[in-house]
Amino acid sequence: MREKILAKFEEINWEYGPHDPAALALLRERIEATGRRFGLISYSDLVKGVDFHYPNISHGDAYRINTYDWSGLDRRIVGDCLGYLSVESYVAANFMASALVIGRLDSRPADNFFEWMEYLEVLPDTREDTMLAFWTKQVHLAHQWYAYGNSAAT
Repeated sequence: MREKILAKFEEINWEYGPHDPAALALLRERIEATGRRFGLISYSDLVKGVDFHYPNISHGDAYRINTYDWSGLDRRIVGDCLGYLSVESYVAANFMASALVIGRLDSRPADNFFEWMEYLEVLPDTREDTMLAFWTKQVHLAHQWYAYGNSAAT
């Protein structure tokens, strides 16, 4: 299963994730800190105050997400960054770091998280209880890794 997931990771063309190392490092730090506290972090809190720099947005000038009025571009940037961070955490410790990031209103990851897990073929089916059980396991693995493992390797 791991080899199959790693092969799928190789197919992904990252438009944003790895292309702003400073912003990615800040997101990684916030997720790690959340995991060490055995918590969850909202998408808005994750990106609050983060300046993203991508050559195809504002000519590379700082771009900051308005967390009160998310655009499709905002969701794409955050999703790409979270996907990339999950690749890092999966390669290092077999869990998806993005599981710790949730929507404020529903207290769970966005549907895109589960759609990505479906693309990776890690869900046996898309029933609600199956998806929630998978997510719960990922949260547990992330908490254990960040609290007791070697999070510096991610």
